[in-house]
Amino acid sequence: MGVSEQDPMMWWTATKNTCNQVVKRINVNDVIGISGGILRVNATIIDKNGEILHPAMLAMDERGMDFQAEEGLRLSIPKILWLKNEKPEIFNKVYKIIFPDTYIYMNLCGKELCITEPTNGIYGIMNMNTLDWDTNLATKYDLPVDLWPELRTPGEVIGELSSEAAGELGLKSNIPVVLGGGDQQCSALGMGVINPGQAKVTMGTYTFVNYVTGNEPAKIVTEEIPIFPIPHVIKGKWMLEGAMPGTGIALKWFKDNFSQLQIKECEEKNLNVYDILIKEAEEVSPGSEGLLFVPLQMFRKGTIHGLGWNHTRAHMIRAIMESAALSAQMYLGMVEAIGRAKTTEIKADGGGMHSDLWAQILSDVMDKKILIPEIKDCSALGAAILGYYGLKKYNSIDNAIEKMVRFEKEFNPIKANVKVYKKLNRLFMPTVLDIYQKKRVTKNL
Repeated sequence: MGVSEQDPMMWWTATKNTCNQVVKRINVNDVIGISGGILRVNATIIDKNGEILHPAMLAMDERGMDFQAEEGLRLSIPKILWLKNEKPEIFNKVYKIIFPDTYIYMNLCGKELCITEPTNGIYGIMNMNTLDWDTNLATKYDLPVDLWPELRTPGEVIGELSSEAAGELGLKSNIPVVLGGGDQQCSALGMGVINPGQAKVTMGTYTFVNYVTGNEPAKIVTEEIPIFPIPHVIKGKWMLEGAMPGTGIALKWFKDNFSQLQIKECEEKNLNVYDILIKEAEEVSPGSEGLLFVPLQMFRKGTIHGLGWNHTRAHMIRAIMESAALSAQMYLGMVEAIGRAKTTEIKADGGGMHSDLWAQILSDVMDKKILIPEIKDCSALGAAILGYYGLKKYNSIDNAIEKMVRFEKEFNPIKANVKVYKKLNRLFMPTVLDIYQKKRVTKNL
């Protein structure tokens, strides 16, 4: 059974380390507020003293999870139920179920502040219509409403930076803290993706596709495909989200396990090893000469198709990069069908978009114009927009987007490449779904 968990203290330590680096480069007197685009899903439990009772079980943790069970979107519930059923001696001490944002805000403002917001609450027992905790779901899963944090709205001022936290972060105390939101919703906001029919792709650890649908959650006609309606950070707006886990991790896996010489060379010359890997991939033609990588490692079903004697390291690198773009196109086609409107362009962020080759592959695979923002981590920019709006520095979200969101590059599809990728697109989705829905060939090995 795959175990994947984190001590929430790592989240706070990372926050402290990052902030301590940032304050060396700025005047701390210029800091007017704090907000965040924070990872979602990974719930855990605390006692009455605010102490963590168990490490947070991550989305890829297999304990208690059936990815095709009725919970569907409610990804946090099976983890909490596993703790309740398998570790009752720990769960009996529970005071609150918390999300990563809850933990961060507790550390920023004080442990008495126990809140979250709808972009996290949707993974628990939140009602999609009221955006409040659902008593029927609480009864169904035997997880009472009073176990969950208070639900608030992104963009609200929720408190001030405590003197203790200020000392740890190197900031002044009493700075206003503005409620942010989930990382992908903040990413969408940070690229100005807020209106129906707009879509964005994030290429990072996962490949995410987010598509704005309107003022109510879209109806999903089948549960066989993991696409879910999720609330935007802008109150009243909804999105569809599809995610392919581990696409970015796949390239890191290749780097860590098959690129020792390249790593050594880059350390000696102070180069980025990923630049070296991508330069190798540039020498391979679109389609990787028939090598297809299916990135289902999270389910231990990652698969390589069409491997031949002609394939090299470079082919594998490009096939991994193409798998992320093929995943994005697979999900975009589905969310466009559900939303009943096609996009004319895609805005794309994430670490993968530092690579012009990867951006061009994305454009060719999706056969659309791709816009790349100046700031590649648009989750942070989206949180900043919420912060400025919450502090009334801008009178509207639209005004903040107009002033803060900028794009630096544009990639357009190359017809010859599109022709190749259309063939791969037709193969990719049925192959992924077939592997995803069947038992592993290696079963329990």
